[in-house]
Amino acid sequence: MNLQFDTSQVDPSERAGFWREVVCSVYVPMDAEPLARRSFHARMDVRAARGRVHSQVDAGAQCVSRDAARISRGDERDIYTFMVQRTGSCGVEQAGARTLLQPGDMLLFHNSRPYRLQFDQPFRQTVIQAPRSCVGPLARDLDRRLAQRLAPAGGFGRVLQGFVQGLDQALAEIDDTEAAILVDELFHLLAAHSTVLDDAPRDVRRALVERAQRDARERIADPDLGLETLARAQRVSPRSLQRAFASVGTGVMRWLRDERLARCAAALSDPVARGRGIAELALAHGFRDVPSFCRSFKARYGRTPGNWRDRPQSPE
Repeated sequence: MNLQFDTSQVDPSERAGFWREVVCSVYVPMDAEPLARRSFHARMDVRAARGRVHSQVDAGAQCVSRDAARISRGDERDIYTFMVQRTGSCGVEQAGARTLLQPGDMLLFHNSRPYRLQFDQPFRQTVIQAPRSCVGPLARDLDRRLAQRLAPAGGFGRVLQGFVQGLDQALAEIDDTEAAILVDELFHLLAAHSTVLDDAPRDVRRALVERAQRDARERIADPDLGLETLARAQRVSPRSLQRAFASVGTGVMRWLRDERLARCAAALSDPVARGRGIAELALAHGFRDVPSFCRSFKARYGRTPGNWRDRPQSPE
């Protein structure tokens, strides 16, 4: 079934309400609030096939949310939603995770858990939905991917983006049964990739940690270096990188902080760096906030950076 909805056919004063009805009927009951009612526009092209939905959305700035109260009223639907950001940006919050989608980025979330999507400017998205039952026992693997940004660069991201583009093009030529099968395959790809990462042997995880650590050491001066940046460089999800670090007894950000502190301690002990101030050394090793650095340094080594410089010793 092909459907098209366009607010240009509706009186401007009624567009917000019309759009809210559209998203609730096509997806699940939720709140959709335009950020600029007078100039708001929205269009959605929908292909529905055997409980699966493929849609192209072109709309103005808005906030979309589904809270616990609405879910508890009985409109919960056991449905996965996969989004591809085409233009504009989308801030996503679900299951305690927050991320920002930029053009090309992809993300999965589930409609039985509260979420919030913030579009601060006009945007275009591809939105694909399928019931949880379409992946069977692999659903638990999909659940570990919720609200994790998938970048289009890298091996799996490139494959996934290519699959979605192929699906976009094929839908006009295939029947509902084929369309449903292809949508299900998309979610199976996501689940299978998650399974491979989570079931990776210990030596594979250790190799991932070592690669990430080498990359981090080369970019240690970058204050923006963090979990998402390192995960993106290794072409894995942030959660997968966290699990890999956990398997060797640490966390990504904890290891990064300790590495930066150790480098600062070594620099403070180096007579050659005697002329460089403590703030300069902290900033040169990726710390943004000097007072915070000083507190972290004392907590790690039991002495302030100044005392360490006066009585140097080798960091652990």
